[in-house]
Amino acid sequence: MKVNLLNCPACNSPLDAGVKPNQPFNCPACGSAIVLTDWTKAGQLVCARCGTVNGSTNKFCDSCGAALQAGCPFCYTQNDVSAINCRRCGANLQRAWKRQDSWLTQREQKHRETLQKVAESQADYLRRLLIQLNEPENHPAAIPGIRIFGREAVEPLIDLLTSEDPDARFGAAKALGDIGDQRAIAGLINALQDPEGAVRFWSLDALGKLKAEEAVEAIGKRLQDKGESIRNLAKEVLTQIGTPKAIRVLKQQSKRKWW
Repeated sequence: MKVNLLNCPACNSPLDAGVKPNQPFNCPACGSAIVLTDWTKAGQLVCARCGTVNGSTNKFCDSCGAALQAGCPFCYTQNDVSAINCRRCGANLQRAWKRQDSWLTQREQKHRETLQKVAESQADYLRRLLIQLNEPENHPAAIPGIRIFGREAVEPLIDLLTSEDPDARFGAAKALGDIGDQRAIAGLINALQDPEGAVRFWSLDALGKLKAEEAVEAIGKRLQDKGESIRNLAKEVLTQIGTPKAIRVLKQQSKRKWW
């Protein structure tokens, strides 16, 4: 792997990828003073000759075979990676590089901790949105927020299909239809037998969006539903699925009277 894309940390303007490590220069766009270090964020060493990223313990470049050098963190002079003292300023390089490695390790740990906190915060936000599904007036705001979580929200929404709160059940069915994940099909098929008409309606709608061929028989039974809007939607969904089996079920069930 080579370092090819560089940007100024001050203005984000692209920089010449041929810049040598540890040689101070000015950004051509904003004039900021910049030093490209020869260490990556992960503590790997960048070859000054060809730009290849090497392991931190390498003494020679994996790509071009050049002897790897590392810049003195104080005067930026290039030194052999095994050097004890900087050949220009005399600083103890091994001690300085060890501190640098420790700092990189701490920064990486801090980064992981930050990502963990962000993940926990997002999970907490999703839980709050799911709770809001228990009131229909909250659905227009909660469901778009849940949809943003995508696959991450599917399992909690499937669980909500069996909630004691009918508003939460039909909100979950609607959200699952918007997300469009196949894992929801089994739960939505079961929800077609829900005593609440809104749950059956939105479960039908979701199965139609998912084009759930395995749900054709269950959808066909809704052609005999006591709710007219549900019967009409069942016809639309079977037509939408459009497989030979779906059309056959539609014709067979349509001949029957629902009352």
